[in-house]
Amino acid sequence: MTILEALNWGKKQLEHISSANPMLDAQILLSACLNKPTSYLFANFEEKIPIETTNKYQRFIQRRQRQEPVSHILGKKEFYGRTFYINPHVLTPRPETEILIEQALPFIDQKTAVIDVGTGSGAIAITLAAEKQIPVIAIDISRQALAIAKHNAEKEKVADYIAFLQGDLLQPIFVKKFNFHNKTTIITANLPYIPHKKWLNLDNDVKKYEPKIALVGGVDGLDYYDRLLQQLKNNRHKFDSIII
Repeated sequence: MTILEALNWGKKQLEHISSANPMLDAQILLSACLNKPTSYLFANFEEKIPIETTNKYQRFIQRRQRQEPVSHILGKKEFYGRTFYINPHVLTPRPETEILIEQALPFIDQKTAVIDVGTGSGAIAITLAAEKQIPVIAIDISRQALAIAKHNAEKEKVADYIAFLQGDLLQPIFVKKFNFHNKTTIITANLPYIPHKKWLNLDNDVKKYEPKIALVGGVDGLDYYDRLLQQLKNNRHKFDSIII
């Protein structure tokens, strides 16, 4: 099978998957199997693919046919110019979350305290630490998610900048009595926001493969944000200035 034949075959296999972009998904999966950039595919359409690579590619396509996200098949996702390892315990970083990074960066300097609540894969905390070389506190209730976040931080060489804490929203920083006086505290929080009824109607590539705990925010989708704001209200005296 040539590269062109493999791409056309993969595209055809994925055409009935509502959540797929058939040709793009085929390109990404084949380039991963070949360990080559997608640009290599277009310049080498007639290249023969080794049988073991073909078999791996076919297995990847079969997984995508079951609506498993491409990022889960590959175990990684690009975010703000970096590659983050992911698994079923963390939400796949979304491109739209990069907007949060763009909004936060102008406010961050060496006198800023940054807290990332619901850190998941660590994409936000790690990106901010790497871009600004500043300390960040990253919190998640999931031990498995924190393990992935720590792994990503080590890969990006910012593990020394980040304190990883397990607990419910801001609760760990109050228990450990962090000092946020004389600082502007920036809180980033990409928390579960989907109402439960809406989650029931999501595509299977989200509902079956993404962690429900990272997506569903109660009846109206705002449970976690309401509790976060209540925690801040109850502990307002511990901060000088807060940006959320």
